[in-house]
Amino acid sequence: MEPDRITAIVLAAGQSTRFGGRKLTATLDGLPLLQHVLDALAAAGISDPVVVEDGGASDRRVAGGPGLRWGGARRIANPDPSRGLASSLHLGWAAAMASDPSPEAVLVVLGDQPALDPIVIRRLMAEPADPSRPVVIARSSDGSRNPVRLEPGAADLVAAATGDRGLGPLLDARPGFSRVLDVNGGNPDIDNRADLVRLLADRWADRVRGNAAQVERFREEPDGPDFYASVSRTFIDDPGRRGDPVLAALLELARPGDTWLDIGAGAGRYALPLARHAREVIAVDPSPAMLAALTAGMAEHGIQNLRAFEGRWPPDPALRAHLGQDPVADVALIAHVSYDIAEIVPFIEAMERAARRACTAVLMDGSPASAAAPFWPIAHGEERIALPALNQFVELLEAGGRSPVVELISGERRRWQDPDELLRFLRRQVWTATGTEADRRLVDAIPDLTRSGMDGSVEVIALEPQKVGIVAWEVPEVRAFGAGSV
Repeated sequence: MEPDRITAIVLAAGQSTRFGGRKLTATLDGLPLLQHVLDALAAAGISDPVVVEDGGASDRRVAGGPGLRWGGARRIANPDPSRGLASSLHLGWAAAMASDPSPEAVLVVLGDQPALDPIVIRRLMAEPADPSRPVVIARSSDGSRNPVRLEPGAADLVAAATGDRGLGPLLDARPGFSRVLDVNGGNPDIDNRADLVRLLADRWADRVRGNAAQVERFREEPDGPDFYASVSRTFIDDPGRRGDPVLAALLELARPGDTWLDIGAGAGRYALPLARHAREVIAVDPSPAMLAALTAGMAEHGIQNLRAFEGRWPPDPALRAHLGQDPVADVALIAHVSYDIAEIVPFIEAMERAARRACTAVLMDGSPASAAAPFWPIAHGEERIALPALNQFVELLEAGGRSPVVELISGERRRWQDPDELLRFLRRQVWTATGTEADRRLVDAIPDLTRSGMDGSVEVIALEPQKVGIVAWEVPEVRAFGAGSV
């Protein structure tokens, strides 16, 4: 079948009742859900689909969405989407078949399936015509039966569709009228907020695990029992420092009577100065070396209203015994902690349970380890798998029904005090061992990818200054992500 004689209908007129409204402008990887569908079609060669929208609200809910690009899409208004999905199918089919010349086949695509794969679309398009079975169903490994390809011989089937289930019941009643194309991967509907949370959390976990698996394939030296033991001193900072905009933003959030819980407190970069502005700070960190540096900072600066405990988050029974029952603080804080947490939703939910009033997160738009990313292809022959960062964290909060407030702070280029400090950092992040072939390539690349300052400090040329986000949100009454949106 000729690809240029195939078009698509995108059904995007649903009222998003189960989602709580504005579903198609909810974002995934910074793009509206509908944009992912349009982009997948364009990547497969269909740049002019018929998009059936809600005639009463589409301009507000969809066209005004962040970053939505329509391309050559033909937009059709459904004046009464409450009649069900079938009404949009009828409108889209009529518009598609009115083209001159009329298409040899029409793909029916749902606007709330952002995981739609261009490879699946191309496979559907490549299926030969069969007038006796004019319907081809793409069946994903997760059980989804979308998209569907309809040849002109399926016109009566389209006309017979009613209600909100579309073609499903009719195809079930006539199994010999269709063909099934089994495809890999999933293509989930986003019907409610819990669905979007699940998709975002799965993608977050995939990136974290992919990043870790990549390390295991290339690491040339094992981790010690405490990853931060050799570098904990580099995380020490003066609690009375000025000119730190992130710290200033956090201190603006602190109240004198507050107890703050600093999860992943490290050497106390924020815990120590917060203790000077709050009633108490509870610091939790899994690294004995970091906690030793924090304890030393408490003694050096005379800070006594800080309790520090070794442990990971969410708390195990031993840490729970130290903390007591939730909530343990007024505000829970994480700073540059969440990037490599695979099970991010339980992590955040435990954070919220620990807080009476609010939660705060400090994240960059790329993880701290991304500073070494330009060296990965040189050392190992492949791009570094990026960890999730600020944008993905905010999307997850919003999908979970939170209303995060984000203060963005322009970052400065990261600098190392001399080439030796940079090399130590790179070897830890690229996982090379001194003297190996990969390490030789790493060392040889440093002069070409860096620039030295008058003071002997070094920066990586390819790195743009990263923004830092201070994300604050109130603890919701309903703690479970996506609850109440089914």
